[in-house]
Amino acid sequence: MAMNRGVHVVGVGRGPFTAPQPDTNAAVLGAQAARAAIADAALDGNLVQHAFLASTIQEPNWASSAVCATEMAGIPAFRVSTDDLGGAHALHRAREAVANFSVECALILGIHAGAACSKNGEARDEARCRIARTCTSLYGTRPETFARIAVKARRHAARNPLATDRRALGLSEILDSDALSDSPRGLQCSAPRVGAAAVILCSTDFARRHRLDKRVSVDAQAIERMAGSLDVPRASEIAARKAYAEAGIGPEHLDLVELHDDDTASELLAYESLHLVSKGGAERFVLEGENTYGGLVVINPSGGLLGLGNAGAANALAQCAELVWQLRGAARCRQVEGARAALQHAVDHETGTCVVTLYRAEVR
Repeated sequence: MAMNRGVHVVGVGRGPFTAPQPDTNAAVLGAQAARAAIADAALDGNLVQHAFLASTIQEPNWASSAVCATEMAGIPAFRVSTDDLGGAHALHRAREAVANFSVECALILGIHAGAACSKNGEARDEARCRIARTCTSLYGTRPETFARIAVKARRHAARNPLATDRRALGLSEILDSDALSDSPRGLQCSAPRVGAAAVILCSTDFARRHRLDKRVSVDAQAIERMAGSLDVPRASEIAARKAYAEAGIGPEHLDLVELHDDDTASELLAYESLHLVSKGGAERFVLEGENTYGGLVVINPSGGLLGLGNAGAANALAQCAELVWQLRGAARCRQVEGARAALQHAVDHETGTCVVTLYRAEVR
């Protein structure tokens, strides 16, 4: 879908993803993230016109409670999705609204809390096993290759102050944990977490009028849904191709990527699906260190889901926050040098859906 005007990310906010607790207050989590995004934008919250909200939480009043807690009571709040891809869906909807002149400034909020963290766990574990078997059967991928992805993720997370566990782990420690090829558990899979993240989008005119930081723009987005979990690589491939075409760039222009790494095999397949490597080239990409600092493109400088944990509807907005910090040059010790173009990849293996978003930094 062709967009009509520029859309900028002017504010982002998130906190650490933490272990699930039965008494987690979703409204408080959401309000903290939203306030952080508004403060990051240096924006009067009263100027936000719409809120797009995503969570797997089933309580009927959580959305209004979260918005009211941000002192923006009264603005229209749309609950976009109740699945783990909710944050990406909400970001997509908000970008369309701003680009098509329906909204000037929008808050996007994703929250994952409480019992929702364990939802469909068995189905997810089975999907993990099938994905690992696919990599092994198609390409003969060695266990050490999967483990090196986990090592990279933990090394990146060790640089991130938002990581709750900042221990860098070695290859032997990863291999000694439950191997992904045999089990869906262990250090090669993400752990369930609770958390929230928020993003402020606005039009170019709005940013200029209110003197907001508009260095980061959303250049393209594409969403694709296939039949089921094993079709996620195909959905990712199609969505990425559409996004590259809309932005007028190719994968060779990317400096960094935040992709969905619920497990190491999913990350390995995503390299190919996102056109970062040629067919069958993912294992070599890992072994030669092309997926980290000093390589061709830095994958998940935040630590990704493997390093930070999986917080469902908050994941995509946390990815957005990391990419914005990187493109502003504000990621400190994990900064990707000269970052100008970035890709965000969010998926839901249960529905076979993928959302790809491309971001660009304004060169000054």
